[in-house]
Amino acid sequence: MKKGLLSNKKGFTLLEVLIAVTIFSVGLLAIGEMTVHVIKSNAVGNKMTDAKVLAEEKLEELRGLFRTNPADPQLGGGSDTSDISTDIHSNTGLFTSPDHTDTCDSGCSVTIGQALQRVWNVTDNTPFSGMTTVTVIVGWHDSIDHYVALSTILMP
Repeated sequence: MKKGLLSNKKGFTLLEVLIAVTIFSVGLLAIGEMTVHVIKSNAVGNKMTDAKVLAEEKLEELRGLFRTNPADPQLGGGSDTSDISTDIHSNTGLFTSPDHTDTCDSGCSVTIGQALQRVWNVTDNTPFSGMTTVTVIVGWHDSIDHYVALSTILMP
């Protein structure tokens, strides 16, 4: 007796195909979500790098000014030691009411925005007499506020 063409089944049922497609779709969605997260993280990392470079450039500029012209207005500080902290998240006033910004030299007020903004605080005779502490903070806002703060001590 000869077997019919339909009796020798070698294939997948419709249910097996649907299950496989569902599993494949869930995997693709997970990869897509992960890709979006990686892109956002890279953007924050790039901004963080740019902010660090801006802060380092300003610190180097202020070091040079301190060596050549310690009376420069950009180095005008004071005795307020509360503005030398680099813990910007616990005291955002370090950023919003700094000693100096790129646009003014005293009594400035800064509103954080999407563009990188650089401010710095100078405190004379800190940590010891004759020393000057400079803290440079670069901040920006995307979905949350981000800050990079660097500090150095200048000595004559």
